[in-house]
Formats: sequence, C-alpha cells, structure tokens
Amino acid sequence: MDLKEIVDLITIREYMVNSSNNHTIDRKTVNFMIGSLLLVDKKIINLLQSDEFKEYINYEDVDKAKQEAANANNIKSGLIKNNANNGWIKPNS
Repeated sequence: MDLKEIVDLITIREYMVNSSNNHTIDRKTVNFMIGSLLLVDKKIINLLQSDEFKEYINYEDVDKAKQEAANANNIKSGLIKNNANNGWIKPNS
C-alpha cells in the first residue's frame, strides 16, 4: 500500500491546524480551514478504515496484539484471565 496519500493528508491537516492559530490570516480563511478540518479528518479516517490499509497493517491480528499488549503491560481492565493460554481475554469470548 502507498501511504503517501495518508501522509500528505496528515501534513495538510497539521498545516491547517497551525495556520488557524496564525493571527495574520484573515478570519474568513481561518473559518474555511477549521470547517475543512472535518472533511480532511473524514478522508483520513476512511483511508485508515479501508480494506487495503487493514491488510497492510495485518488488522486481522488486532485481538492478538491487544492481548499481547495487555500481558506486556499487565493491564487487566476489561479482560479476564484465561488459564488455558496463559493470557487475558475479553469477557464472553
């Protein structure tokens, strides 16, 4: 997967956030940029939720990664001990 589009959108978003605090830019332009942030965020989120991106990051392994993180950090909140595999699982799973 080519991450360039996501990276470019994030760069544009950062510029828009930083520029909206710039007092030398007129109010109309600042209002436009603030409103456009929602659309840029929506575009970024859609790309991150796409099947292509999920495949790129091996999203199917997300439950395994959560369990490994919980074990590594000894996080028990919302998880219960599963003695069968010496790890933590979500309740009702």
